[in-house]
Amino acid sequence: MIVTPFADATFGAEVREIDLTRPIADADFQALYRAFLDFHVLAIRNQDLSADQQVAFTRRFGSIGEHANKRYRHPDNPYVLLLTNEIGRDGKPIGVIDAGDMWHSDSSHHAVPAKMTLLHSVRRPSRGGDTEFCDMHAVYEALPDKLRARIAGKLGIHHASKLLNPRAIISTSRPDAQENYEESARERPHMRQPLVRTHPETGRPSVYASPRFTIAIDGMDDAEAQPILDALFAYLTDRKAPYLLRYKWQDGDVVLWDNRSVNHRAVGGYGMDDIRRLHRTTVAGDAAFYRPAA
Repeated sequence: MIVTPFADATFGAEVREIDLTRPIADADFQALYRAFLDFHVLAIRNQDLSADQQVAFTRRFGSIGEHANKRYRHPDNPYVLLLTNEIGRDGKPIGVIDAGDMWHSDSSHHAVPAKMTLLHSVRRPSRGGDTEFCDMHAVYEALPDKLRARIAGKLGIHHASKLLNPRAIISTSRPDAQENYEESARERPHMRQPLVRTHPETGRPSVYASPRFTIAIDGMDDAEAQPILDALFAYLTDRKAPYLLRYKWQDGDVVLWDNRSVNHRAVGGYGMDDIRRLHRTTVAGDAAFYRPAA
């Protein structure tokens, strides 16, 4: 197994000479896990995985996560979620069409967010379909001292419903989106997460907030909170920042990332008749916390 850092970013790496359809030796997996912690995003090329094989590999990283969306699970394994713009014979989508269209860390609106997300690219579109990543440890380090002190110990309020988020736009290409977000707004609680999160394994602090899920700051009026969030989110849109990575998919790619370290978003740029299909699994994580530096 060979791990090569990406040449055009300050984080992320490509992993070669590994076959995920076969059992991985403990020593190789330990090296892979070390790379996962060091680089935050790993890309493994040329993998032809069944749903069951993807789940088996995902389980090596911890307890596999269950998907809240039950409608678009893979028919061969319920732990795999279909992210695709394909339409079934009944004229309805077979997967989530608008997944990840805003910057976010997966499931930060849950009490215990996902530790890791893994996507297997089954079919890429002829153009577009890239995924961007942002190193939130580097964002924290780039903050002015005054802003860093302002958010230390504060809690962001997270929610899944786009109807509660003035920064979000509901996709018109997803037929059930309005209904889904209305149900989410009614039934899901607001979740409080630290704006600065301490990584439980490396101890590094990161900004733990996103335009997709972080809608307010606990104990602050919006007049005070929203400008702080805007200042944080501005780091995600700085196209010249060294802590941004744009990944171009190939069929057979397996990309996995540490949700405790990065935000990500699907860039789009492909037509609805240009098929993009990915299979998603997650690893259950641990409750987010903030521990001030000694």
